[in-house]
Amino acid sequence: MRLRLLLLLPILSLGFMVSGQQLSRYSMPWLDPVQFNPAYAGLDNSLSVTGTYRSQWNGLEGAPVGQRLSAHLPVYYLSGGFGVEVELDGLGARNLNSFGASYNYQLVRGQSVWSVGISARMLQLSLDGAALRTPTGNYEDPNTIIHNDDLLPTNQVNNSSVALGLGLFYQSPSLEGGLSARNLNAPVIAFPGLDYGLGRQYHAYLQLKLDLLSKWEVLPVAYAVSDGTQTQISGGARFRYQENIYAGLVYRGHSGPTSDALVITGGFNLNDKLTVAYAYDLTLSQLRSVEDGSHEITLKYNLHKRIGAGVPPPIIYYPRTKE
Repeated sequence: MRLRLLLLLPILSLGFMVSGQQLSRYSMPWLDPVQFNPAYAGLDNSLSVTGTYRSQWNGLEGAPVGQRLSAHLPVYYLSGGFGVEVELDGLGARNLNSFGASYNYQLVRGQSVWSVGISARMLQLSLDGAALRTPTGNYEDPNTIIHNDDLLPTNQVNNSSVALGLGLFYQSPSLEGGLSARNLNAPVIAFPGLDYGLGRQYHAYLQLKLDLLSKWEVLPVAYAVSDGTQTQISGGARFRYQENIYAGLVYRGHSGPTSDALVITGGFNLNDKLTVAYAYDLTLSQLRSVEDGSHEITLKYNLHKRIGAGVPPPIIYYPRTKE
């Protein structure tokens, strides 16, 4: 039985309302916290653009594939930051795409910043009914799709809704973290005979920056996502040399004794504005017997130039020097 059937039919057959963990997951959230917390917009202190591609559970037909692009910058004359993002999230016969904007207000105290932000995203869900298969369906004629289930479409259907978010973020030279919520309004995307509901999601994030040696630092990180019933927790650390090259290890699991993956990650600065990072998810759950792990690559661009007045951007690239 195809994965698209395993993933979609158990929930579609419930009818009326479908809900659950529909939003995509990324393995390096510290590179782009604005993806889950609108209060982070502008806190890179210059124009910042991040693009990510993720291929999850390689080897499984219909496995999740995510692509996202975000851009944000400080707006000092408004004492805040502004950002936009677009995301394409595919899972079998289902595609959930979104376009959103974020705005926040920032309160600067010395070298520390407190920020509170809001976001709005337009969500568009499409379902390719011709790609679905049911145990009682008739598919002998490739040009005729008969599911024998009145709830399932035989062609592509789509609809949209709006999701709201809220976040709080704190940033200092040695610590950053925040709390946020997505889908605060619990949006529903309606289809004939079926409503697809997106439940509220709550995020918590914390990262420290500790000097290890004169040229080395360690960055412990913790990240949690919860829908109020189940919680996914990630924790680990990265080791970075001259703020230029880093490697790290992160464990990700669910509430209770369930393990998800061990994330092996690394990255480096191509130049003073562009960073590339890669993550490989080594699956620890029972899925490891039928898939080959997950791959994620991120490119991040930072202008590193002051835009108007305000907090000067930090220097994050150190060229190699002769000993």
